[in-house]
Amino acid sequence: MTGTWGWRFVDHQHVWSPGLFHVLGLDAQSTRPSYDRLVGLIHPQDRHRVQTGADLRHGVTLGQQTLRILRPDKTVRMLSARTEIYLGVDGRPRGAAGVVLDVTDQAILQQARLTEKRHRRALFLEKRILTFSSHETNRFSSQEESSEMTGIPMSDIATDAFVAIVDEDRERMRVENGVLLEAGKAYRSVALLRLAGNNRGRFESFIVPVRSEGGDVREWAGVTRPMGSTMSPVADQFLEGLEQAIDGRHLRAARALLDWSMTQFAEAAGLSLSTVKRMEENIDGIALQSRHKAVATLRRFGIRFSLMEGGVIGVSAT
Repeated sequence: MTGTWGWRFVDHQHVWSPGLFHVLGLDAQSTRPSYDRLVGLIHPQDRHRVQTGADLRHGVTLGQQTLRILRPDKTVRMLSARTEIYLGVDGRPRGAAGVVLDVTDQAILQQARLTEKRHRRALFLEKRILTFSSHETNRFSSQEESSEMTGIPMSDIATDAFVAIVDEDRERMRVENGVLLEAGKAYRSVALLRLAGNNRGRFESFIVPVRSEGGDVREWAGVTRPMGSTMSPVADQFLEGLEQAIDGRHLRAARALLDWSMTQFAEAAGLSLSTVKRMEENIDGIALQSRHKAVATLRRFGIRFSLMEGGVIGVSAT
C-alpha cells in the first residue's frame, strides 16, 4: 500500500509507480499521470494544505503530511505523503518526487486505541480496574492510572512490577509469581497494595500467557481489580490469552450449557462439523482463526469464560 511519483519540470514528464495507481484507486492503463491529477484526488477539506504545481517549480515543499484522498469509487483513504525537490547544478529546481503510504488502517487503529484508553480510564474511575502486561524482555507496562492509584511514579512501576505491594508481602509475592510464570499457565494472585494517601487495599490479579503462532509465550497480560469486585476483566490482550487457554473440555461444557449438538455449534460458528469435532478433542491442533470463531460464537450466545483461583477456567451462561 505504497507508491511513488516523479515530475521532471523541463519536459513535464510524470512517472507513477504501479503501487501509486493502486493506492489512488486508478486504472494504470487509462489514467495519464500528472501532478494536477494527483492533487485533484485530495479531499477538498485538505487540498489547501498541499503544494501547488507552481510551489514545486519554485522549490517550495511542505515535507511530510497526512492527507485524505477521495478515490473515484467514493472511498476515503488516509495517506502519509512526503515530497522532495531535486535541484540542478545551477541550484534551480529541476524536478519533484514523492512517496505516499496508505495509513488508513493505522489511523483506524489509532482511533480504536484512543477509544480503548478512554474505556480503561472509565473502568478505573468507576471500579479501580487496571490492565498491565509484561513482555518476554521482562519489560513491564501498566496504565498511567497505576501511579494515580498508588502514588508511585510510573518509572518505578515499570522498573519493578512488585513495588506497589506492601513491604512485608513483596518478596513472598515475587517468589510465588516467579514459580507461576515459570509454569507458563494462567493464574490468579491476591496481594495487599500500597495506595496513595498512606492507605492499603487488597487486590486480585488475573494473569494469562499470550502465545505466538509457534506456541511460545509472547507476553503476559493481566487485569487487577479490588477484591470483591464483580466486574469482568476486559482487555484485548487478556482476552486473547484467556482464549488461548480454553481447551476442548471448556467447549464441550459451553455447548452443554447451550444445549447444542455439535452440528448446531458448527452452524452457528460457520465451521465444518469435522473442525468442531477435532476442536473438542484436541484444540491445540486447530488453526487460531477457527478457535477464535468458536469462542466468539459462544460468547455471543451468552457463554462466559472466567479465570478462577488455581488457574482454573470457569464456564458459565449469562
